[in-house]
Amino acid sequence: MGKLSGDGEGRGRRNRGKAQKKKVRRANRATYARRPTGRNNSKHVGELAEMQFMLDAARRRFGVSRPFGNNERYDIILDAPRRLWRVQVKASGASHHRGFAVRACWRTTRKHMPYTSAQIDFLAVMIQGRRMRGRRIWYLIPVRALGGRLTINLYPFGCRKDGKARFEKYREAWKLLGQPGPRE
Repeated sequence: MGKLSGDGEGRGRRNRGKAQKKKVRRANRATYARRPTGRNNSKHVGELAEMQFMLDAARRRFGVSRPFGNNERYDIILDAPRRLWRVQVKASGASHHRGFAVRACWRTTRKHMPYTSAQIDFLAVMIQGRRMRGRRIWYLIPVRALGGRLTINLYPFGCRKDGKARFEKYREAWKLLGQPGPRE
């Protein structure tokens, strides 16, 4: 009958539950404070790779531009001596056996589509990650060499099991873009 008469017996149990919940909330708040800022998502990593590509290309004396908006399949326009190159930049830190897996495609609402020569001229892939120990490697792959693949695997530390190093000839292949002339 104590619970019905309002002597506080039931309320005490409820209060203990609230105090327990407050402790849990405080612990959760402390956990949230230690979490990263959320800038390690794929869009942020991709934008950092684009900026790094622009810096590396500018150091090699190429003219560099970025298209307005996000409507084109390419990320960067590279001004080489005789033409403009459309470059799609990708970053990969995803280890795949002894190599790195890279998506060489774009997405529609329903499926993945390979890049074509009507959309881009080169796929520039920056390999980064823990295994790289602060270094970065660029692969500059002509879109024709992709052969319609949706994913490619790059092996900067040695080739795959069958011994074929399919894309190694495009490692640091800045010469494929042409030799930039002096800037005025």
